[in-house]
Amino acid sequence: MKKARIGLIGLGAMGRVHFDCWRKSAVAELAAVSARSPKMLAGDWAGKEFNIGDQAAGHVDLAGIATYLRAEDLIADPNVDAVDICMPTPLHGPLTLAALRAGKHVFCEKPMSLSLDVCAEMERTARECGRHLVVGHCLRYWPQYVKAHELLTSGEFGRPQYASFHRSSAAPMWSADDWLMKSAESGGVLDMHIHDVDVALWWFGRPQSIAVSGLVPGGLPMVIDAAWRYAGGPSVHLHGAWDRNGGAFRHAFRLVMEKGTLVHDIAVDAKALTLLRDGKAEPVPLADASGYQDELDDFAACINAGRAPQRITPADSRLAVEVGLEELAMLKPEG
Repeated sequence: MKKARIGLIGLGAMGRVHFDCWRKSAVAELAAVSARSPKMLAGDWAGKEFNIGDQAAGHVDLAGIATYLRAEDLIADPNVDAVDICMPTPLHGPLTLAALRAGKHVFCEKPMSLSLDVCAEMERTARECGRHLVVGHCLRYWPQYVKAHELLTSGEFGRPQYASFHRSSAAPMWSADDWLMKSAESGGVLDMHIHDVDVALWWFGRPQSIAVSGLVPGGLPMVIDAAWRYAGGPSVHLHGAWDRNGGAFRHAFRLVMEKGTLVHDIAVDAKALTLLRDGKAEPVPLADASGYQDELDDFAACINAGRAPQRITPADSRLAVEVGLEELAMLKPEG
């Protein structure tokens, strides 16, 4: 079976997650990696702690994988079919455009870009070059969110009335060059909050109106509380927060429908989805799957089959950025 040959750019928090996924993939081969650290390219991956845990530590065997200090050299490698970009957000646009123009398919971590003009150029260039572009909105592959969407659209439990999304963690003060703590580079907590923005758009579409409050000390968005309104419902609330004082990573959602409520909260059970109805709580059967693995495998499988990815399109990703920026524009900087 043909396997897509992947070049991974970036070995930070998400790069390490993706490295593990590509090494496990049955439909892709990790052909090359690029990082700015010669130490990491030599296999010395003494790990740091990120909000999703320590992704790699000690020595990693990179035998048989081409290594590059410069991302541009990886992109030029003729042995690479597709590029996976796990670099800071300001580099998403330039690296994606370079890879597409070099004839590579591209998987790029979220957010697509913090510039809508750059998002549009990425989308247009992928179309003009005849290459696939997928942005890593992994919750569209997360078992609990996938099942909730399936039950929501089935109509089995009636119309949605209310939904809340929660995503919080310690402030990511571990990022390279502290880029995540620079508003112009990361958008602050939008970098994390955009996951829930994308899910709400996936489940309910673009809201008719948005109201936002939050916390923006020194111009850096740290808390976003957004209320989305739709004609005829549902009412949707999204909470995203970073805390400089620390705290465990948590994500959760509650979806209230006319005849049942779906609840997922990793602080209670990371693997569970619970259905509440008639005063009782019952577990919802879920696929035993990894959202990260499934999103990357789907990208590679589409390349292998010569078909366009459907689960998340560039237009979907651009809309998530548009709505996220709309929320940020409503926040008032403090200090």
